[in-house]
Amino acid sequence: MPYLRAWELASAVFFVYVTAVAAFLPRLPPRSRIKALGVSAAGLLVVGLSAALPASRVLHEWLLPPCLMVLTYWSSGWLFVAAMPRAERALAAFDRAMGTRRIAARMPRAVVELLEVSYAGVYPAIPLALAIYLTFSPSPDVDRFWTVLVVTDCVCFGLLPWIQTRPPRALEPDLPWHSRLRRFNERLLGTASIHVNTFPSGHAAEALAAALLLLSAPPAAIAWMFLCAAAISAGAVLGRYHYALDAIAGWIVALAVWGWLG
Repeated sequence: MPYLRAWELASAVFFVYVTAVAAFLPRLPPRSRIKALGVSAAGLLVVGLSAALPASRVLHEWLLPPCLMVLTYWSSGWLFVAAMPRAERALAAFDRAMGTRRIAARMPRAVVELLEVSYAGVYPAIPLALAIYLTFSPSPDVDRFWTVLVVTDCVCFGLLPWIQTRPPRALEPDLPWHSRLRRFNERLLGTASIHVNTFPSGHAAEALAAALLLLSAPPAAIAWMFLCAAAISAGAVLGRYHYALDAIAGWIVALAVWGWLG
């Protein structure tokens, strides 16, 4: 049996979990069940190939871990059955108490555009964080880096079958701000998103986990990554891609996983 790296093992456990949930989750539409099982099977195949292939910096440090992270996200999305109104009301009530829409509406246009860019910036931020980690860490451990991020994602997306909600942008009558870059983000979501809300937020969790992994880097790099993490979370919440509690829960997951594995 091939040796499994920790991030490969975490991914395999997640895909087995999705398979079990897809097989037994009540009221899951047959098409969604088949899709969840199919994506999980593809994920397990990628895990097997990753473990069987000779060690490769390109494959095992840069390509395969993010590929598995994408598959964990897509597989979880097919476990959505129906929105839970009570959960949505609780998330929206917290946003109202925090004045989230009011804060967003008062943002200067330049800040709005920056936060919209930041929301999509989580995707290049992860490989950039890896490059910084490999460059500046006194003893870089790529498997540890990806294990923290993969497990963080698995926790966030693994809760989707039990906390099923729609994003605030799908429920609110209008947006609190207008941005030239909004259309790009919406096209990106239309192409690659699972079209439902994730609690905790994977965006917020991944960004903070990546920042925490850079604590041995130079202060400028640490500050840059934490600012990126804050901007990604702010863009997600104020842009109404996520509720505030999604981001807070994502930070808690990131801190917990980093404290355990980092």
